[in-house]
Amino acid sequence: MANTAMPAFRPQTARTKVSKSFTRIVACFCFWPVLVSAKSKPDEPIVEIKCLVPEEKVVQVSQKLDLDSKTPLTRVVCFFDTGSLSLFQHEPKVILRSRYDSSNKTDTTVKVRGAKVQGNDVECEFDKVMGKERGLSCSVTDTTQEKTQIKKANAGKGVKKIFSKQQKVTLEGTFGKVDWQRLRPYGPVKGIQVWKKIKLPGGPDLTVECWKLPARSRKPARVLFEVSAKVPLAEEEKVSKEIGELVGLSDSESDQESETKTRIVLEHFRSETPQ
Repeated sequence: MANTAMPAFRPQTARTKVSKSFTRIVACFCFWPVLVSAKSKPDEPIVEIKCLVPEEKVVQVSQKLDLDSKTPLTRVVCFFDTGSLSLFQHEPKVILRSRYDSSNKTDTTVKVRGAKVQGNDVECEFDKVMGKERGLSCSVTDTTQEKTQIKKANAGKGVKKIFSKQQKVTLEGTFGKVDWQRLRPYGPVKGIQVWKKIKLPGGPDLTVECWKLPARSRKPARVLFEVSAKVPLAEEEKVSKEIGELVGLSDSESDQESETKTRIVLEHFRSETPQ
């Protein structure tokens, strides 16, 4: 009977094992940047889609999102501008804002809408208000301000102190020289309710805000209820449609509600005395 030749068994030496392990490690490091890039796409443009919900539909949308079962953050927001709104009416628009909330986080922001801004700590994304074309928005945010100082600025004292050097550079680089003594608070708006990471079935996480503007001379109280989402630019059309369906707005209704909270708040707190 013929002998069947068996393949020789060659045990791996320590050098062979190390060599193969080294090859695997090198391969992982070579492909790691590709894998990270494919997953995160850090340079992909972002758009924030915003929709103001008509007051008669607020209850319905709140029920759809089951907001009663969720605990909102409570926030105080104030804007700053001259009596004639020269910052907001400038081209591009410039917005100064302060915020603090029930988690004891604070921030101040200088935002420029309608132009690309360069500089340290500048973050840019697109803004899309339902019913309007999207626009570029760049901002510099500082999170180191103390709440006590922000409260003083909200009362009209020391507004300049709550904005950082870089924020002032961005402001004056866009608008020009600013007379800080002419800036006045628009607000503050207190008791703003903010719900974050509200899941839209089959869609992105939503942020929901409810602002209650107090009644003023010749201006009735008003509720601003906004639904928004930040998504990659490629998803703008899809998510806009999903938010529209959630809110139950037709195209014509979206056009009627196509305004920003900022403009509404500024006009609401604007003095009726010519300045």
